[in-house]
Amino acid sequence: MNRILAVVTAWAVLAGGALGQPLPAGEVPAKVRDAFQAKFPGAGKVEWKLKRDKSYEAEFKRRGAEVAAKFDAKGTWLETETAIEQSALPQEVRATIAKGYKGYKVIETQKVERAGDKPMLFEVHLENAGEILKVQFERNGAVASKSTTRKKSP
Repeated sequence: MNRILAVVTAWAVLAGGALGQPLPAGEVPAKVRDAFQAKFPGAGKVEWKLKRDKSYEAEFKRRGAEVAAKFDAKGTWLETETAIEQSALPQEVRATIAKGYKGYKVIETQKVERAGDKPMLFEVHLENAGEILKVQFERNGAVASKSTTRKKSP
């Protein structure tokens, strides 16, 4: 129960505009919906969001995992985030977390597939008593990006 509460809290804190506004499928451009169906044939129960950067995000389940696929307004696929178990992170990423984020608890882990020749990243959400971190790691454990959100006092 505590883990669920932590994930919900983290999600709410990180949501501060980053998640985007829910969008009825009929308001998603046809090019975007068509590109989504071509990339993820047979995906059902899709929830669409319009992101702050004007991209479109489709959230759905695939093989039991939460997935979020992002497209630009022209229907070009940008990236896909797929929830993974912490044990599925590369050993180098787990080592960096153990060494550099003592006092933090991992609350969410994802692999991030990106368009073009960009290598896969691993996104990890961590929390401690005062903040939530969103860190993207390269396969070798190097930090690619990091953002911090302060927790609100009760």
